[in-house]
Amino acid sequence: MSVADVSVSVYLVRARGRGIFFAWAAAFAALSSAAGAGRLEGFDVWLLRIVQARSSAFLDAVGSAFSVPGRAEVSVAALAVLAGVLYLRGRGGLGWRLLVALLATAVVEIVLKFVLPQAPVPQEVGRVPDPSIIDFDTPYPYPSGHMLRAVLVLGTVYLLWPNPLVRVGVVLILAGSALARIYLGTHWPSDVLGGALLGAAGLAWAFGTRGDVTDGPTSRKTGQGRESWKSR
Repeated sequence: MSVADVSVSVYLVRARGRGIFFAWAAAFAALSSAAGAGRLEGFDVWLLRIVQARSSAFLDAVGSAFSVPGRAEVSVAALAVLAGVLYLRGRGGLGWRLLVALLATAVVEIVLKFVLPQAPVPQEVGRVPDPSIIDFDTPYPYPSGHMLRAVLVLGTVYLLWPNPLVRVGVVLILAGSALARIYLGTHWPSDVLGGALLGAAGLAWAFGTRGDVTDGPTSRKTGQGRESWKSR
């Protein structure tokens, strides 16, 4: 393949990545606008009642377990480890972009939780305490930081490991995490969806805006090519 062909391929991959990023970002912006205007209140109450229609101590424990991947201390540590492994595998650029995506989306999350006027879920709806080492109160709940971080971390695993069983597991855990945040009464459904969209936008930026072609998965030790650490 000629240098010109490689350049065109890189350009097309990067353009596709930017398109995916902007699509997720636009979806998040649209949902945020609707949530801030109160247009999702009826939907939120309806779905919350459905999810909490059946409750038990067992389901409380399951919900708490599914919330663990999104806890700040867990997700930050996990993403830092992934970034370190990527660096050792010769893909430090991707690792840094993932950390930048985590920081940038966290800033967006915190800002919106102070300015987007979505009422919190009533306290009496909450099922069990939701402990976290890194936690502080904000006026509003939108978007869900747990869901945002879970998507970033588990989405990274999904993209780096193309094993079908791993990917099915990731999807199931993410679905469980989303339902858990609603069932436990910590977030409205729109909060959870907003966190997922913001996380997806951050993930698309990290993997797509540079095309993830120039980094390459080459190992520093072996100099091998794309054998086990494919980005797609």
